[in-house]
Amino acid sequence: DKIVGDGNPLVSGHIAYRAVLTREEVPEDLWRPDVILWAGPRTHLVHYPLRRGEIYNLVAVFHSKRYVEGWNAEADTSELWAHFKGQRPEVLRMLERIETWRMWVLCDREPVKDWSKGRVTLLGDAAHPMLQYLAQGACMATEDAVWLADKIAENPEDLPAAFRAYVQQRYLRTARVQIMARVYGDFYHARGPAAELRNQMLGPRSPEESYDGMAWLYGGM
Repeated sequence: DKIVGDGNPLVSGHIAYRAVLTREEVPEDLWRPDVILWAGPRTHLVHYPLRRGEIYNLVAVFHSKRYVEGWNAEADTSELWAHFKGQRPEVLRMLERIETWRMWVLCDREPVKDWSKGRVTLLGDAAHPMLQYLAQGACMATEDAVWLADKIAENPEDLPAAFRAYVQQRYLRTARVQIMARVYGDFYHARGPAAELRNQMLGPRSPEESYDGMAWLYGGM
């Protein structure tokens, strides 16, 4: 806040419950070596294997007005079930395998054009915090680090100028990811006709068409 001066983080109204299962705890017919996302009204569940399939990561997200300071609070399982009631049987079977969840309140900030001040600069979530819907927080931090190192190498005797050049290179790309992460959150959690339209748009897509639609994100820095 001393560098950017944009106040407190913006609470999104979305909460993430996170948990991990062992390979043996996952129902055999639900095991997939891929990232699987189940989208529902104001909810979604994503799960995928980690550590070469030794464990299975689950993230259940839903809308809630509850706000708890911190990033690793104990979760209220009754709240989870209240929001996922009536979801697909596959989702419910996966959720019921979890005994203990940890909770994160999801926050971001409005995009800014500058996150440097003199000989101090920021990168990653400190500069441009974003919601997790594009899974790009760590990726943007890595890109920042590459560009920051490049600009310092170009102008090692004038760090403020190097930092300004780094921010100029990065701010529009990171702003786009911040904004699109919000859009994807709404897209995942759509209800009624909006959900039907989403399904109609995505249903016929081939994997190649889906990848092409994300080329702006994965095609370079």
